[in-house]
Amino acid sequence: MSAPPIYALIPKQIERLSLHRFEWLRFPEPLEERFEQDISTYRTQRLWIETLIAIAFFNLFLFANHFLLHTISWKTLLVRSCLITPVALMVNVTMRVKPVPVYRELSIALAACWMCYTHLYLELGPYAMGPTYAQVGVIIVVLFTNVVMRLQFPYALAASVAMMAGDLIFLYRNNFEGSAEKIFAAMLTLCAISMTVMANYTLGRDERMGYLQRLRGEIQSAQLTVSNEELMRISTLDSLTGLANRHSFTNQYMVLWKQALTSRAPLSAVVIDIDNFKAVNDLCGHLYGDQVIKRVALLLQQALRGKQDFAARFGGEEFVVLLPGASPEVGMLVAERIRKLIEVAGTPALEEVPELPSVWATVSCGVATCWPTHTDKPDGLLEAADKALYEAKDSGRNCVCYGEAVMTYTRPHLVPTPPSIGQAPGVGHQPFA
Repeated sequence: MSAPPIYALIPKQIERLSLHRFEWLRFPEPLEERFEQDISTYRTQRLWIETLIAIAFFNLFLFANHFLLHTISWKTLLVRSCLITPVALMVNVTMRVKPVPVYRELSIALAACWMCYTHLYLELGPYAMGPTYAQVGVIIVVLFTNVVMRLQFPYALAASVAMMAGDLIFLYRNNFEGSAEKIFAAMLTLCAISMTVMANYTLGRDERMGYLQRLRGEIQSAQLTVSNEELMRISTLDSLTGLANRHSFTNQYMVLWKQALTSRAPLSAVVIDIDNFKAVNDLCGHLYGDQVIKRVALLLQQALRGKQDFAARFGGEEFVVLLPGASPEVGMLVAERIRKLIEVAGTPALEEVPELPSVWATVSCGVATCWPTHTDKPDGLLEAADKALYEAKDSGRNCVCYGEAVMTYTRPHLVPTPPSIGQAPGVGHQPFA
């Protein structure tokens, strides 16, 4: 499996963010799009919950000041309840619809600035609790925006600068403090903003670094899974013919045996051997012998009934076919089709060889069928098909023979009889001797 395009970007981005210097917290476009797609649901859910909690605490302290300390005028109460809270709730509700990233971050930043500006405006009035309370309110909003909500760094930085500017305007217009107190208050707010902005950057960088490492691990794990599956597939195939190998045949044979046992359906096996292959291999060369094997394997697959039939290379020049649900008659018909196809088209092209005027590839087939029971041994079916193959060889090759499987229970309600087309040499070119 080829790696996705973003996979090539991950190592460079990890290296970039690992450097102990300021790096802009944004990935190249394909990777940034994937990042937003993966974190969007979690981030909007978290922002929704945290905003709701902040609104609840804001109103709790508001009413506590008014009813317990009697330090808030009705004007202040109405402004905060009718202006700040509705705006915050409106932003909170929109988090539930998974807004686009720009709106998600910008709406939180604007709501935080709106809260900060309204708070500073009210602290200029005659019922203000004092400049110290005003600075504490600004610092709490900044802390909430940059560290708790963890806005993305550009939005956190812009909101912090805007709130610092609002605080400086407030201090300039405040007539109840001297210059020294104003400078100290501004330095206090600036220090809080600087530390929270740095914390916000670090949290954002760590979030992106963790995402890159997880994404790299997921992609590598997916690639490893596909590679393992490919290796498993290759390990079950014969490298020369592309058919299933002996190990794969053994596993599939037990699967089909159990299925036949459960459904009480017949299972037929056809064992196929290329006639006189050793002589062909010795006289025409191993490369030509390989071509013969590959041609036989290809024709064998074409002769099967469908995907339910299973063909494998059993070893050397020998093949085996499993036919689930096939009666003896059907098994013989499939075997005869295999024999005829190979007789007609099983010989690859060969350059003229003086001592070999004609070479023709044929096969002999042994067929057996059984209805498995719990007392039967699976090897019995293959042994019967193998014996039928030897009978076909003794009968002159290039023919199909049927062998009766020695089973506890062979065929329900019927006495098995050999199919009529068995044990008869095929008509056509005689096998090379």
